[in-house]
Amino acid sequence: MNDLQEQLVSEPRKVRYIWIVYLLLYALAVPWYWPEGYRGPLVLGFPLWVAVSLGAVLLLAAWTAFVIRRYWINAEEEA
Repeated sequence: MNDLQEQLVSEPRKVRYIWIVYLLLYALAVPWYWPEGYRGPLVLGFPLWVAVSLGAVLLLAAWTAFVIRRYWINAEEEA
């Protein structure tokens, strides 16, 4: 193992609910569930499906930042 792997105390890939949230957000971000040709009301000038996809991508970014901040712990940070 390299030095980086030996220094990690905690990492997010071992926490199951993190992956469940990722799967849900990715499923929301990809507009596979909208009917073909559906546009819906405009939200900030975008069709509804685009606004939902952009919102899900922003939530994915925020979730990733939270997970890294909360669960990625190095040995130096713990001391």
